Parts: sequence; C-alpha cells; structure tokens
Amino acid sequence: MARKSSKNSNPIADFIDRSAAWFRSSGGTVSLVAAAVCVLVAVVLIGVGVPRLRGYLEERSFVPASAITLRFEEAPAWFDATRIEEMRRRIANAVGDGSALDAARLPTAKDALQESGWFKSIAQMRLEGNGGFLVEAEFRTPVALVLHGDREHLVDIDGCRLPLDWTLGSRPAAPHWISLLNAQNPPPGQPGERWMGADVLAGLDLLAAIRGQPWESKVAAIDLARHGNDGLVLVTTTGGFVLWGYAPSVRTSSEPNPISKLANLSQLFASTGYIDHGSGRILDLRTDIATVRLAGDAPAAEDAGGVR
Repeated sequence: MARKSSKNSNPIADFIDRSAAWFRSSGGTVSLVAAAVCVLVAVVLIGVGVPRLRGYLEERSFVPASAITLRFEEAPAWFDATRIEEMRRRIANAVGDGSALDAARLPTAKDALQESGWFKSIAQMRLEGNGGFLVEAEFRTPVALVLHGDREHLVDIDGCRLPLDWTLGSRPAAPHWISLLNAQNPPPGQPGERWMGADVLAGLDLLAAIRGQPWESKVAAIDLARHGNDGLVLVTTTGGFVLWGYAPSVRTSSEPNPISKLANLSQLFASTGYIDHGSGRILDLRTDIATVRLAGDAPAAEDAGGVR
C-alpha cells in the first residue's frame, strides 16, 4: 500500500525510505557500486572535513603567551604574587603563542618550572579550560643566606641555591634569614644546585638546630671561617659572639652535647634577654662550664671567630 501523503511528511525521511527501497530491489552489482560510492564519499568528506575541523579547533583554542595563566593548588605564603608572576612569565616565554591543544605545552611548561630552582619536584601539571596551567608542586623552602663576595644568596635547608640574591646590605628586613659567612666555595652555577663544601653543610646543620628557638631572631649570622679548626661561631644581632664549636651532628667527648648548649642559650636568654650576655661579649659553649668575657679580653681573631 502506498504511503499516504501528509502535510507533516519529512522530505529527508521520504528520501531515505525511497533510497532504502531502491537498494533492496536492486541487484547485488548495483548494491556493491552504491556501497563503493558511499565509501568514496565518506573518504572525501573525512579528508576535507577533518583538516578543516582541526583548523577550526586550533583557531578557537589559540592562546597568546600574554594570556597564559598559572595557578598552584597549594603554594606556601612566602611564595607570593610576585613569585607566581615570575613563574607565569617564565612559562609564557617557554611555551609562547599557540594552541591550547598542542601536546608539547605541558612538558615544555613543566621543564620551565623545574629549571627555575624553586621546586624539588613538579608532582602534577594540568591544563585549565582557558589555556592556563594548574600545578601541584613540592617547593624548596628558603631558610638562610650564604654570603659570597658582596652578594647574599638565598638557600634552602639542603644548601640548594634559590633564584634570589641581593647585594650585601640590600636584602629586605623581613623575614629574618640568618646569613652564613665566609663560605669557602663559590655559589653553584644554576639555581636548584647544591652549594658545595662541608662548611656550608655544617652551618645549615647548626641552623636546623636553632630553628624555632625563642632566641633565634637574636642570631644574625653563622660564621664558617673556623669550621675546620675549632668550630662554628654565632654572630648576634647585638654585636656579640657565641663560640658554638662542632656542628650539632658531630658527636665528640671534647665538647658538651648540642642539647646542653641549646639549654645554656635558652637559660641565658630567659634571664637576660640576650644570648651573648649583652653587646660586645663572647659566650663560649665549648667547655662544660659556659664562660662569658668582653670582646677586648682576647685577641680579635679569636673573639670574632674569624668574621671578616
């Protein structure tokens, strides 16, 4: 029975129905030819359509370097907006203008961050919808400065140089970073590399021991000049000196243990507000009974611990 005409009939559906009926009534040869034509048409459509689609998507996903964004899932407070903007510009310079669909963007951006020296590792890096980057990273935390020549270089607790340094006397007043003075070796060539030398490691060892002490802010520097002889010297903010001796990790019977030394300093600070008993004095912790004397009562080299 012929299909009744209707005002609501769909011309496309009618065409499909007629085509299907024609194919069913045609012989096998006609069907094969028709199938071949269909395949050929599909290939042509794919060949023409896919590049156009790719071009369309790339055009729609184009991100200029100036519009690249950067976010960290969990950044420490000291890694402020200035540092984040520095890293964003670093990524933008590495990645440049291009499509957000470019598979090379992620590894290029990751390498740029890793080479900055601020990170122990980049755990994960993902693309955001606007063509920016979302980063999960383990940061290197700045803990001290190493003075070499006329520049103070920021380092982490492992002695890795961080990408910040200042001319002597120009660093910010806060936060309070203790300086390591008279390091034998020059700074490493690239940020993120470890500062060579047992003296720097010994200074960081002592720094770790005094971190968190109520009197930590009274220590201006740790002098390394006599590390190979009679040990480390704390330089106080009031111009005095504390002759500490061997690094805390060195176990010896010739000096009191580090716990006793720390207890002496805490007791002195609690009773006087100083760790050197006042300006211009020298506290010697290297013997069983800590002694205090004025700086003028001994040769200058011994008093200052070799501070230059």
